[in-house]
Amino acid sequence: MSRILIKNGYVVTVNERRDVHGGGSLVIENGRIAAVGAETADDRSGGFDEIIDAGGNLVLPGLINTHQHHWYTLFKGLADGMLLEDWITDLVFKLVPHLTPEAMRLASYLCGMEMLATGTTTSLNHSVTVTTPELVRATIAPQAELGLRQVFAKELRCRTPRFAAHPLSLDESIAAFDEECRRWQGAAGGLVGMAMVIEANAHWTASGMSTEELITNGHQLARRHGLKISSHIAGGTFSLEKGFLKHLRETGRTDVRYLMSLGVLDESWLLIHGIHCTDLDLDQMAHVGAHLVYTPTSEAMRGGGIGPFVTAQAKGVNTALGTDGPMVDYTNDMVEQMKACTLMQHVRHLDPTRMPVERTIEMATINAARALGMADEIGSLEAGKRADLVIFDLHRPHIGVLHRPLSTFAAAAKGTDAKLVMIDGRIVYRDGRFANGPGHGEVIREAGAVSREIIEKAGLAGRLAPAWRSPA
Repeated sequence: MSRILIKNGYVVTVNERRDVHGGGSLVIENGRIAAVGAETADDRSGGFDEIIDAGGNLVLPGLINTHQHHWYTLFKGLADGMLLEDWITDLVFKLVPHLTPEAMRLASYLCGMEMLATGTTTSLNHSVTVTTPELVRATIAPQAELGLRQVFAKELRCRTPRFAAHPLSLDESIAAFDEECRRWQGAAGGLVGMAMVIEANAHWTASGMSTEELITNGHQLARRHGLKISSHIAGGTFSLEKGFLKHLRETGRTDVRYLMSLGVLDESWLLIHGIHCTDLDLDQMAHVGAHLVYTPTSEAMRGGGIGPFVTAQAKGVNTALGTDGPMVDYTNDMVEQMKACTLMQHVRHLDPTRMPVERTIEMATINAARALGMADEIGSLEAGKRADLVIFDLHRPHIGVLHRPLSTFAAAAKGTDAKLVMIDGRIVYRDGRFANGPGHGEVIREAGAVSREIIEKAGLAGRLAPAWRSPA
C-alpha cells in the first residue's frame, strides 16, 4: 500500500488532548496513520508515493454517521408536512412492499456517494425492512465497492400473533441472522461490520411487531457476536391519539425503563432520537453505558421536538450524531447535522454556551466511534489508527475569513466542501470524483427511474406535485 504525506493542513486530531496543529502534517503508511504533528514533515527526504499539500485546509477525522437508512435516498422530497406517525403509515408502509434488490442496490450507491462527497467515512445503516440474503447483499456490496466503511445493522424480527406475515419464527430469524453475520462480518478487507436492529420502543411493542422474547433473545445473540444494537426510542409527537404520549399513558413506562425492566440495557445499545427521554431515562443510560444518537434535522423536519442532548452529556451519556435519512429530512450531510445540533440545543436552553461547536465535532467523530465500539481504530487522527480522514476546502467564498477555523467550519461550511476523503489509507473521493464504482450521473438516472416506478406502484404520485400547484 502507498505511503502518503499530507502537509500544511489545519489538523484537528480530536485525540485525548484535543491537539490542533496549524500547518500540521500526517504520514500515512499501510492504511494507518504513522505520524501526526505540528511541523510539516520534510518531503525532500523522498519515500512518499504521493504528497498532498493541504494548503491551509481543514484536516479532520472522517465523519461518522451513526444512524441512517440508505434506501430513503430514493424518495427525497415526498414527506413535506407529515408528522412522524403519518409519515410511517402513509409513506414508509406504502413504499416498503415495492423495494426490489435493484432499488436497494441503486440506493446504496447513491447514499454512499452522497456520504463520501460530504466527508463521511463510516456509517451505520439501520434496517427498517425485512431483509433477505439477496437484499442484504444489494445493500452492502455497492458501498463496499465505493470503499466506504460501513456497519450494517440487520433487523431482528419474526412472526408474532400480530405480525403473522413474517416468514420466519424467532428461532429461524436468529439462525438467519447468524448466517448473515458469518457472511459479512469483516468483509471487504474489514470495511464491513455487522450490528443488530431491535425495535423496542412503545410503538413497535404496542403494534405487536416486537415482543419481550424477541428483545431478550436478540440481546443474547448480539452479546454472543459482540454486536451493537440500534433501536429507535422516545420519538414521535406528543399526540394523545397516536403518538408517544398515547403509548406512555397505556403502558405507564418509557422506552428506556422498559429495556431496564427486561435487564437488557447495556453498552451494546445505540438509542436513536430520544426526543422525549426523561432525566431518569438519561441517568439509567449513563449508568449502564448506553449511547444516545441525535438526528437534529430529522426531528425538526417532522416537528417532533428537540432532544435533551446537553442534559445527556452532563449526565455522562456518550452522544453521537446521525442523519436519519433523506426521505425524512432530505440530506445525509453530517456537517449540516453538526450545525443543527448546536443551533437546536441553544434554542432548547436559550443559552448560546450549551453546545460548543467543538462538542458537535466530537459527536461526529470520536464519540461516534466510541458508540460503534471502534474508537481504538477510527474517530481521531492518531498514530496507529486507521487512516480515515477528510480534507475540507476552507477557501470557499461562503466560508470567508478564518479567525476561528473550527467555529467558522461548523457554522458556515457545507459537507460539499469536502475536497479529499481517505478511508483505510486509500483516497476514495477527490475533487468531485469517486475512485471506485459506477459514474454518479448513471446512478442518478437509474435511481430516478426506479424510484418513480415505485412511487407510482405505491399510489403516491400525487405527492410529486409542487405545493403551489396542489388543490387547496
